[in-house]
Amino acid sequence: MLQSVTVILVLTAICLFRSVTLQNDQANTEFAELKEEVSHLSQSLQMLNSTMQKEKKDPVMFYAVIRGKTLSFNVDTILVFETVILNEGGFYNKYDGVFVAPRKGMYLFSWTVSGSGSNTNTVTELVIENQVISSAGEYPGGAGFSSGSMTALYEMRKGDHAWIRSTGISAAHNLYSHDNYPQSSFLGLLLVTN
Repeated sequence: MLQSVTVILVLTAICLFRSVTLQNDQANTEFAELKEEVSHLSQSLQMLNSTMQKEKKDPVMFYAVIRGKTLSFNVDTILVFETVILNEGGFYNKYDGVFVAPRKGMYLFSWTVSGSGSNTNTVTELVIENQVISSAGEYPGGAGFSSGSMTALYEMRKGDHAWIRSTGISAAHNLYSHDNYPQSSFLGLLLVTN
């Protein structure tokens, strides 16, 4: 009987040893797979961090004016500020007057419109993706050339479009933007990236 108990103990020890060896082999395989996955995730995180650092460093801002022009324009006309003073990143288009957000974030916009001194209102609005955000205008109440300005903040998504356009306040809008007089201008900049 002692021999039987010894044989059973030896067989049990062999089975346990084989089970532990199989579990070690499986654990080693799983560990190797986890190690490879961690390596891939680390590389992806480094690439993402590098991209985010680049975006944080690259400023997004523009400032453009209308120079040497007297204009009359109708309702819902996009104003084109064709003389670009600053366009960091190149996201403002001086040919169509539209700014395209390169990334999601909080943007600041400011614009000024200068009237011609005629008896019509010149009212404009900031539009982002066909939504009116704010408006600015001038009414010629006295001698000289009056101006109206506005500043607005808006959280834009990547690819959103922003522009300044005339409103329906008046059927015709007159703009006077010459040197030594108030000039019409449009500026925008990315304040915070989300």
